Amino acid sequence: MDILLIILVIAVANFITRFLPYFIMPKEIPSFINYISNILPNVIIAMLVVYCLKDANFLAPFYGLKEFIGILVVVVLHLSLKIPIVSILGGVMCYMILVQKFGI
Repeated sequence: MDILLIILVIAVANFITRFLPYFIMPKEIPSFINYISNILPNVIIAMLVVYCLKDANFLAPFYGLKEFIGILVVVVLHLSLKIPIVSILGGVMCYMILVQKFGI
C-alpha cells in the first residue's frame, strides 16, 4: 500500500510540474521568450565552435583539420537546410567520428 501512495504522490507532483506553467504563463507569449527562442540556436552553435576550438593545436600535424572539417559541416548544413538541430548534430557527429575513428 505504501508503494501505491508513493507512486500517487510522484504522479501528482509530475502532473503539477508539467501543467502548472500553462496556468501561470499569460496567454500571449512575452517578447523576451520569443527573442530567446530566436537567438538560442545561434548561441548554441557559437558555443560548440568555441568548445571545438579551445583545445585545438594548430602547430601539430593536421593543423586543426578535424575542427575545420566539423565547422565546415555545420556551416554547409545550416546554410543548405536551415534546421539548427540538424546542423548542430551533424557537426558534432562529424567531429566525433574524426576524433574517435580516424584519430586525426
